[in-house]
Amino acid sequence: MNHLFPYIERTLLHPDVTINEQYDALDEVVQLGMAGLTVAPFWVKKFRREMGDTHPAMLSTVIGFPFGYQRTEAKQTEIEWALRDGATEVEVVLNTSALFSPTSVWLKIELAKLVAMVHAQEKYLTIILESSLLDDEQLQKMIKLSADAGADFIKNTTGFAAGQNGVSYHHESALRFRQLVPKSVGVKIVADGATEFQLEDLVAAGVERLSIRRLDL
Repeated sequence: MNHLFPYIERTLLHPDVTINEQYDALDEVVQLGMAGLTVAPFWVKKFRREMGDTHPAMLSTVIGFPFGYQRTEAKQTEIEWALRDGATEVEVVLNTSALFSPTSVWLKIELAKLVAMVHAQEKYLTIILESSLLDDEQLQKMIKLSADAGADFIKNTTGFAAGQNGVSYHHESALRFRQLVPKSVGVKIVADGATEFQLEDLVAAGVERLSIRRLDL
C-alpha cells in the first residue's frame, strides 16, 4: 500500500475526534509521507505548530462545514482565521440551499469572492459538493461552476451525510465524478470504506487525493 500514501489525506472532521487521534494521524502523515492532514478549524493553529512552517504535507481545514449555508461574510471570516492560523488549504462547502433555490447566481458570486481571497494568499482552495443530493444535471452544473470559479480541487462529498445516514462508499459514483471534472482541476474523493484495489483504481483514473478518516495498515 506504500505507493498510495502520497495520495492519501487523513481527514478528521467527525464531531467526537480526540486530540490523541489527531496526533496518531499526524504521525502517519509524517512517517509515511502522506499528502496531508485535514482538521477542524479549532485545531489548525495547534497542528501548524506541530508540523512547522516547512513541512511538505498540506494542512487543510473546512469552511462552512457541513452544509455550506452560512453567509458569505461568515465564510470569509473563517478563511481569514484559517489562513492566519497556518492552513495551506481550505475546503469550502458549496451552499446547497442556494443551489436548490430558483437562481444560483449567489453561488457564482460567493465562489468568485472566496477563490480570489484564498489565491491572493497563494493558498489552495477545494470546493466540496454533496454529490448524493444532486441529480446528474445538477452535479455537472455545479462542477462547471466550481471549475470556472478557479477551484484547485473539487471534492465529491463532505462525508457528513455518510456518517449520519450510513451511506457507504460507492466506487462507480467516485469514478464517474472524476470523469465529470475537467482534467485541469484536481479531484478529491472521500474514500472511507474503499478497498486497496478501489483506491488504486481511483488513482489510475486520475484522482489526486484520497480523503480517509481511518487507515487500516
